[in-house]
Amino acid sequence: MKTLKSCILLLSIIFSSTAYAHDLVWPGEKLKALFPRAESFEQRNLYVSDEQRKNIEDASGGKLPDEDLQPSIYLAIVRSGPDAPFRKAAAIMFIDAYGKGGKIEMGIVVSGKGVLERVLIFENNEAGSVRQELFLKQFEGKKGSDSFKTGEDISYPALEEKSAQAIASGAKRGLLIINEMFKKK
Repeated sequence: MKTLKSCILLLSIIFSSTAYAHDLVWPGEKLKALFPRAESFEQRNLYVSDEQRKNIEDASGGKLPDEDLQPSIYLAIVRSGPDAPFRKAAAIMFIDAYGKGGKIEMGIVVSGKGVLERVLIFENNEAGSVRQELFLKQFEGKKGSDSFKTGEDISYPALEEKSAQAIASGAKRGLLIINEMFKKK
């Protein structure tokens, strides 16, 4: 009986630790779409401490979803020339937001200086207008201290305020998580 309980406990630990994994397979194509000039990517599976969670929630003004407590962050590895050393150029994270059409899977790229470089939308059921470059380009250069509010510093396509705000909030949440995990303020 002890052996059975031990096996059940072990399986529950294994499955609970992967319950929040965003991609169950290597997201190579998505990573390349987010950061095409990377020669490779390094995955870091991290845990958000209680203190980090508080910092993120204070900065975002909202509760951090449980799925974001064990983020997988991918570091884009580049080099400036064939003989140059490899270096980490950016951090990438996949994050979910919830708009009018339901779940929106998005990827964000954060520079080594803690600034948002890129946002791309992947799996979703949203209107095409919130997936277009014109809308998503607004996030480039944003810092964690920026407001990310539709109608204020984010313009949005007609009739798409809810989805646009969900994307803006998700982008900010991902930016804050990466900055907190790597201490970029």
